[in-house]
Amino acid sequence: MSFSPELLDEIRSRLDLVELVSTHVPLKKAGANWKGLCPFHAEKTPSFMVNPGRGIFHCFGCGVGGDAFGFLMRVERATFPEAVRRLAELVGVALPTADRPARDDGLRETLYRAMEWAARCYQAWLWERPDAERARRYLAERGIGEALARTFQLGYAPEGWDHLLAAARAEGLEVATLELAGLILPRQTGPGYYDRFRGRLLFPIGDPQGRVIAFGGRALAGEEPKYLNSPDTPLYQKGQTLYAFALARERMAATRRALLVEGYFDCLAAHQAGFGETVAVLGTALTASQLGLLRRYADEAVLFFDADRAGAEAARRAEELLEQSGAPLAWAVSRTGAFTAGGFRLRVATLPAGHDPDTFLRREGAEAFRERLGAARNLLGYALERILAEEETGTARGRTTAFARIALMLSKVQDAQEAAELAGEAARRLGVDPTQLWFEAQRLQAAPRRPATPPSPAEPAPVAFERDLVQLLLQRPEARQALGGSLAAEDVTHPGLRAILGALLAHAEVPPEGLVSRLEAEAERALLTGLLIEEREWPEPGQLIGELRHRLELRHRMRRIREMTQAIARAQAAGDPGLADLQLALQAEARQIREMAAGRSDPMIEGGVRP
Repeated sequence: MSFSPELLDEIRSRLDLVELVSTHVPLKKAGANWKGLCPFHAEKTPSFMVNPGRGIFHCFGCGVGGDAFGFLMRVERATFPEAVRRLAELVGVALPTADRPARDDGLRETLYRAMEWAARCYQAWLWERPDAERARRYLAERGIGEALARTFQLGYAPEGWDHLLAAARAEGLEVATLELAGLILPRQTGPGYYDRFRGRLLFPIGDPQGRVIAFGGRALAGEEPKYLNSPDTPLYQKGQTLYAFALARERMAATRRALLVEGYFDCLAAHQAGFGETVAVLGTALTASQLGLLRRYADEAVLFFDADRAGAEAARRAEELLEQSGAPLAWAVSRTGAFTAGGFRLRVATLPAGHDPDTFLRREGAEAFRERLGAARNLLGYALERILAEEETGTARGRTTAFARIALMLSKVQDAQEAAELAGEAARRLGVDPTQLWFEAQRLQAAPRRPATPPSPAEPAPVAFERDLVQLLLQRPEARQALGGSLAAEDVTHPGLRAILGALLAHAEVPPEGLVSRLEAEAERALLTGLLIEEREWPEPGQLIGELRHRLELRHRMRRIREMTQAIARAQAAGDPGLADLQLALQAEARQIREMAAGRSDPMIEGGVRP
């Protein structure tokens, strides 16, 4: 079965590659990447790198590289369809079957456009309609300023049955599209449709790229339910995204931290108070897919609970995460005692009883919130405390149940020293031998591993100029914008680089890491991941782009000279009367090249091959 690149892109976007790889290879943070010993060849010094932001891996020792599908194929000797099926099931992406044909990606684009159009309508209605005054007043009462509301694209759905439906018909949008997008519903008592959202303040929910895929609606007049969210659609599945993720990811990357709250207003209040790394979980328990999104940009997440339910909620969240079916979560405990998933720390910040982040920030302010954040405790500590509190450890049966629950949690802890220390503490509290608890956790942790497929030999290294050119285009968007219009795949001679450049030019709308699934040869994919994952500094990129443009023009002119030389040879053989004109054009072209080359040097490619 074949899978569309768009489908593979969606699976990759929901998956945390560090989390997947960590089930097979212990990894440590190394700048923007994670590093470990390569599972595909014997080595003593780690040269295997994983970049969670791009979702790719590369070994600089043996040259193997690729994405999550390639990793699973190698490490578990899976076929490509098997790898796709496994990862799709893991992240909740439905694959085409005989009963459900491959989805029409044109339809998805139609749905994206419909959702963006609806978001613009709702936003305009919030600020322009007189009957939206109560929504504007409600925002003011909650302390949300207009600038922040516009940044979050908040909107308003008017009272009535068909305001959006009528506007859509006037725009020529099809009813079937609106229904599939979850914007309208069929009437139960007759023909026709009506708007899903009516008389509500609306919160657009975006995908990781910031495209609107769903809405959350807050009732303004005591209606039930208080919050109404979009249903699952081809664009939106609950538990697969986070509210405000696209707005928060830049701040997450800068602070290496994510703040997790539960409600829309909690998230808005945190952003307004200066905590721009805040996202909301959209009313669901934290899922492996959401953790995967966070780990691309942050090293830790802090969850907020009020004091009345902090212990119970922390324990529930920890056990839910540990027990998610099929999730390859590699849990560990850091040196600071923080509960971690493959190195991603999870902590809990408590607020006074009866408070959520919104009410606490409005009453106590940002500094008090920051103090609570600084006092956050590790999630596993809360979970262990809760297990001991829930089970009747004064009885043999209660101790046995607590023993089993704690052993299961400790079986996910990868760091042996930290696991032993936690086992000792738990055993002391239970009154059992810590060795017993430790061995039980180790027994649960043990799992067979399959041998890896040996790597294929890498192709010859490219020349310096061509490698630098393609790597700059991959790593710097401004270079693609400046040079893309004057480039062709034929501008490089190395086969792998030529394939990468051709794919980059043919799929300009796709992030460079998305080209992995659009390259045919394994050697090309390995070369691409190596170019992307290498942490290279580009001093004065504007000057380098200018030098590259100059060199490329020289190459283009030299290509024309070769073509003109061949044309002159044919004209001489055929006695073509236009021979003299061709010779004059050749002389002019050669003169232009001499003038361009005079006095120019290229520090970026010093020692490389001249065109």
